[in-house]
Amino acid sequence: MNFEDRIALVGMMGSGKSTVGKRIAQVLEMEYIDLDSEFERFNGRIEDYFKKYGEKKFRLQESKILDRISKKSGIVISTGGGIVENKKNLEILKSMKTFYLKVDPEILWERVKGSDRPLVKEGREEFFKRFEMRKSLYENFEIIDATLSVEEIMARIVAKVVDAEKIDEFDLYQHVEIFHGKMSDMVDLSIVSKKFKNIWNFGGIEFDDGEGAKDLSYVQKIWNLFYSKELNRNSKVRIAGGGTLTDVAGFACTTYMRGINFELVPTTFLGMVDASVGGKFAINFNGVKNLIGSFGKPDVLIDPIYALSLEYETFMEGIVESAKMGIIYDKVLFEYMEEKVEKIKLKNLRVIDEIIKRSVKDKLEITVKDPQDKELRHILNFGHTVGHGIESASRNGISHGRAIASGMIIESKLFSPAFSQRIKNFLNALDLKIEDISNWKDWIKSDKKRENDFLIIPIIEEIGRSRLEKIKIKDFSDLRSDI
Repeated sequence: MNFEDRIALVGMMGSGKSTVGKRIAQVLEMEYIDLDSEFERFNGRIEDYFKKYGEKKFRLQESKILDRISKKSGIVISTGGGIVENKKNLEILKSMKTFYLKVDPEILWERVKGSDRPLVKEGREEFFKRFEMRKSLYENFEIIDATLSVEEIMARIVAKVVDAEKIDEFDLYQHVEIFHGKMSDMVDLSIVSKKFKNIWNFGGIEFDDGEGAKDLSYVQKIWNLFYSKELNRNSKVRIAGGGTLTDVAGFACTTYMRGINFELVPTTFLGMVDASVGGKFAINFNGVKNLIGSFGKPDVLIDPIYALSLEYETFMEGIVESAKMGIIYDKVLFEYMEEKVEKIKLKNLRVIDEIIKRSVKDKLEITVKDPQDKELRHILNFGHTVGHGIESASRNGISHGRAIASGMIIESKLFSPAFSQRIKNFLNALDLKIEDISNWKDWIKSDKKRENDFLIIPIIEEIGRSRLEKIKIKDFSDLRSDI
């Protein structure tokens, strides 16, 4: 993975430079340097230095530190708000990949007005005056909307500094490309989730994402869109969103005119490692998850950087699915995830790339052996019988990732006890809130994997290998299953 190895952030105090800079450094495994902290390491508190020597001398010392640090490589620097007032500093910053974190001054003032920093002590009027004076200087650099969340800002910047590259490509059941960089192929219509479009300025017609959208009414909206755009069986649709949107819109594509061409751009980790791969599409019906569905073989385009923008719990939903894949099929993957768990929690990009690559390869290998989900593919349901019951019982109040994590713990405890503690230890290490809903058993009778009075349950023979076993629903329901 190649990327610009000197990154700097500029902007007024309160714009989030320190928090964002630290996250960029963690994700790219770079050294993080806060210029203000570096100053205080040698000169004491900035407020005290200002009182004793004045702003002019402070700026001189600040410039010397920037000049020294800028000669290093593999660094992310968060600068002080006034760094741009010096011409030499501007030239140094222009030699780096520098971003301006832009926030409206009213918002900035609300964030910092309780601070004891010198500029804040001079009052609101002086703060706004400095903002106006510095604004054109900040705008020498690429502007990033810093009203987004920290993770979204971090991901936007990472996308701009990491070189375009292919990570891997598979042609098994589906054609899947994993890469960093832009997509260029033209399509007739793009459908994109609202949140993703807002973060990434991705073109297309907006649709809701999230479990509430997995409904026939949303499918009908998409069919109406296809009809109004006069799409035909030779048309091509691009769907960019999380697992829900790719499921719903994919179902619409596979059923409209008995199937039109489409490709998927998964934007969540869960979508990248699971929902978009394998060619299954479904919606919920009468409160039962994924009861109505279809099959298709769209191309899948995966850029792992998109997943970096997710909040922690949403990101971890995909990690849970990858861990499941390792447990049932790929010992090397699960052991890698156990070893790298702390880097996973920081969203280290090298680690995330590797997990996505192995997870996709594994799922495609399973899918090509059982494309219609009749036999082997059932091992992918580890944790999902109980997990889907928990989701349904909670009326989707518990996220998919947490529900499946709970399901994996319960199912391993009931049917693969030799490995349950190891599985539980890993899932607990992810810092997810894992919980049980007592009445999930009432919902497993409606599970689509039911065969008469039996459910097909994956049994872990050893980490990385599993088999399927029929369990009577009555026996299953009678088992004690606390987490």
